[in-house]
Amino acid sequence: MNLLRNPLIFGALLSSTAALAQSDKQPEEVLVTGGKDAILSLGGSAQLIDETMLDQFDFSDLNQVMSTLPGVYIREEDGYGLRPNIGIRGATSERSQKITIMEDGILITPAPYAAPAAYYIPNISRMSAVEVVKGPAAIVHGPHTVGGAINFASRPISEERESEIDLSYGTDNYQKAQFFSSETVGEFGYAIDLLRFSGDGFKELDGGGDTGFERNDINVKLSWKPQGGSEKNHAFTLKLGYADEDADETYLGLTEADFDDDPYRRYRASQLDHFTSEHSQLHLGHSFDLNDSISVSSAVYWHQFDRSWNKLDGFIDGVAIRDVFANPDIFTRELGILRGEINSNGSDADMLDVTNNDRQYGSYGAQTAMKMQFSQGDIDHNLDVGLRIHSDYVERDHSIRGYLMTDGAMINDGQQRGDKELNEASADAIALYVSDTLSWRDFKLTVGLRHEEIDGDADDDLAGTSNSKSQSETLPGVSLYWQYTENLGLLAGVNRGFSPASPSASSGVDPELSTNYEYGLRYQNQNLSLEAIGFFSDYENLLGRCRASDTNCNAGEEFNGGEAEIAGVEVLGQWSHQLSDALTGEVMLSYTYTETAFQSDFSSSFSQWGEVEAGDELPYIPEQIARLQLGAKATRWEAYVAFSYQSEMRDVAGSEPIGQVTHTDAYTTVDASASWFVDQNWTLQLSVDNLLDEEAVVSLRPFGARPNKPRTLRLRVKYAF
Repeated sequence: MNLLRNPLIFGALLSSTAALAQSDKQPEEVLVTGGKDAILSLGGSAQLIDETMLDQFDFSDLNQVMSTLPGVYIREEDGYGLRPNIGIRGATSERSQKITIMEDGILITPAPYAAPAAYYIPNISRMSAVEVVKGPAAIVHGPHTVGGAINFASRPISEERESEIDLSYGTDNYQKAQFFSSETVGEFGYAIDLLRFSGDGFKELDGGGDTGFERNDINVKLSWKPQGGSEKNHAFTLKLGYADEDADETYLGLTEADFDDDPYRRYRASQLDHFTSEHSQLHLGHSFDLNDSISVSSAVYWHQFDRSWNKLDGFIDGVAIRDVFANPDIFTRELGILRGEINSNGSDADMLDVTNNDRQYGSYGAQTAMKMQFSQGDIDHNLDVGLRIHSDYVERDHSIRGYLMTDGAMINDGQQRGDKELNEASADAIALYVSDTLSWRDFKLTVGLRHEEIDGDADDDLAGTSNSKSQSETLPGVSLYWQYTENLGLLAGVNRGFSPASPSASSGVDPELSTNYEYGLRYQNQNLSLEAIGFFSDYENLLGRCRASDTNCNAGEEFNGGEAEIAGVEVLGQWSHQLSDALTGEVMLSYTYTETAFQSDFSSSFSQWGEVEAGDELPYIPEQIARLQLGAKATRWEAYVAFSYQSEMRDVAGSEPIGQVTHTDAYTTVDASASWFVDQNWTLQLSVDNLLDEEAVVSLRPFGARPNKPRTLRLRVKYAF
């Protein structure tokens, strides 16, 4: 690890950086960061994407939204962001399992303790803001604090009547329709948000067939603010939500040769792959002011998520698909069966394994937080105290069916093959945090402490085994912010990172633990906003978790990776200038540089690690990520173009030059958008994703090369009334 230990390199990067300036348009919901003004003097790093920024390109793909921020790593999968893989500061991006994800400050992933893989994340199209919190600032947002937290702020209830119809149509029959209406009348308010979007998919299934998706999302908010003369400003909110998905998606990719010939091809062996899900949520909140200095907010919540993923999982008793793709010249028969060019002979070695990964998740809990302001002499205190009692569970029933490839069609063999997995896991957790920000002159010192108490149980019905696991961790953090001049601020901090092991993990598997350091600067004047932060994460134990699609391990099985180090620099900035009386120009830059290294030798059956030697780099973490956005704004129109770059990523841990081992491609994409404000009610927008039609291998897991989304046009019409 050379970056943070070489002050000349770090200093050069600091001197050329720039950071995000927030627009004035903020949601009325309480943000976990406190909003743009609080971020500017926060003793820790955080960024906020507000509604104005979300509207610039109107992305429905969360991956595209999150790639605008530094320190956030994206691994694309399906091209539409249906199941994002997001990591923060080197924490694995694999199904976003190592970050805390919230909606309106409430844990939203299906089972964040018992099964943290985020197979459900809210649709970005119904959000008014996205916050990312990292470093010491993230300790109030557990359980996962090794990297950071993401909070999605849904659209707030309006004081005045507001209604909107938003329609989009694009390439591959992309359709999006959204209706929003909100109003407050006297003591009562409401917001209704109806969303549906779909597409036919950009891949072509050999022999024909569906490759697209459909999503529906219905959300209702109700509020009551009694006006009976109380000075405590009581407010009650009820939020109800339902979302579903029906997608003909697959994990099956292509061989290198077939990808080079046609990256958007799909083999016939994926013709039965199909994902369906339903998500329901209920949030009931209450807030009030005890007095001018103390406010309390509380919530109870319930979530249910059911999913079924019918997908190709390999051959019943044959070679692994990854081995077929790694050696296509050797396993020509198996590859022919996957392509649908060779018929199965009836043996289990030729029989295709299609597994229905049926799972049910649930989570529920209650949380409360108190904010208190007081002074002691010249020192002002902002004290935050919070408590959450939470339970979640997952039930897995993965059933196997055998299929013969016959003249390009998959024919069920009629045999009852039983279950591949039949298990359940649950977790009960109590989380408590306290954080105090002490302000004195130009200094802000934040001292915080988080405690997680977790009890988990797991039952494997096939193996006839049961397991219990208890974890108790106290996680301190401290940060300092110094307003050095009117425009320049300096910050530094350290915190304890934690990601719990699952209930099914054996007694020999430890939770993920790290010590995280950060330091940097913020600069802001009338036209320019600059931020550069260096980070260094020293892992005592890295935790690997097997997914159902991984080979040589069981779904949910966990592995200790021992000591590891991750270091990097985040750069973020925005510059705006009045070019004329009617025209404003904007430039926005985001850049991340990252180095990683295991610190010990070990052998693992976790396929992404394998045989590891000290100094090996971690897989699926790009060395460089960059995004440059240029924009022009006038009274009646605005236009933007964004250049995004991500360097290659190694598929398996190692130290060889990346060009000599299996890796994803480095690629650059260009997105463009232009909007015309016809009048105060009508807006027209034309957007082009991947303008230059860049083709790249963005993932090699679990089975073969998969592409990014090709050039896609979208025409949008929005009517507000």
